[in-house]
Amino acid sequence: MNKNINFNINTLIVFAKLVECRNLSKAADILGIPKSTVSRSISKLESDLGVKLLRMNTHQITVTDLGEKIYSRSLKILAETNDVRSLIEGSRLEPQGELRAALPIFMGIDFATRVGSTFLQRFPKAQLDLRLVDNMVHPIKDGYDVAFGIGPLQDSTLVARKAFTLECFLCASSEFVAAIDGSVSAPSQLNQLPFIDFDFYGRSSKLTLNKGRREYDFSPMVRARANNFHVSKEYILRGFGFGIMPSEIICSKELERGELVPLLPEWKLDPLDVFMICPFQLSMSNLISEFSRTVLEIVTENSKSIPVR
Repeated sequence: MNKNINFNINTLIVFAKLVECRNLSKAADILGIPKSTVSRSISKLESDLGVKLLRMNTHQITVTDLGEKIYSRSLKILAETNDVRSLIEGSRLEPQGELRAALPIFMGIDFATRVGSTFLQRFPKAQLDLRLVDNMVHPIKDGYDVAFGIGPLQDSTLVARKAFTLECFLCASSEFVAAIDGSVSAPSQLNQLPFIDFDFYGRSSKLTLNKGRREYDFSPMVRARANNFHVSKEYILRGFGFGIMPSEIICSKELERGELVPLLPEWKLDPLDVFMICPFQLSMSNLISEFSRTVLEIVTENSKSIPVR
């Protein structure tokens, strides 16, 4: 008969943080526990599992092949555990206190206003300091409790979780499409049209469209650039060129009214993952969990109002 494997979930937290830091002292500092406790936790986990996860000496820490596999799965377990703990915290204690949060400026004033207003109305004991930022911020160094941005920061003092994905698409105003004698039917036509560039995919001379296994690189003629989707949307609506929009946040109403028209809808741009990033010590904060939930709720509401294209 096989022996049941039992282990303490807290030892997984210690293991995961040590793998990220690859340094016993740094992991202990972040976790707020003595180095001896870190060592004992790893030994206990390896003993409970009956396998070797790490090789440690005075100079370096290496992870075994099985340790790497357990680490990748432990991240999912820890994320779910934090969600459960946050849910329980939220049911016991109403979120209160000040939350300093940063949203990327591309999300726009309207979106940030809806998120902030919903959060403040829902939690009257909470105070919110919400900033729209131009560049990705570091929550600890820049003094924020939580920040949202494209791609996680590679920093072991932070916890990054994917909050949602933006499905971006090409579009133009109905007047712009009419002025070029009908719809755009082939990617090659885009090279001759003025483009409103957001720099969202980096300031590159080429953009890539995907259709199944096919790819097409095109180099549009940039007419204007802006670091805010609302500004870009206004340029597009006024017929200055075609551009890229994330319908979930910015332009569901314009699509529904027919003011914006998708171009080449069968060709897709790479989706953009938006991450919630916060200090490890605050990863179970119910204030942060509820704010993140509010952000996702507003994104979801916008998505439901998008007409089928």
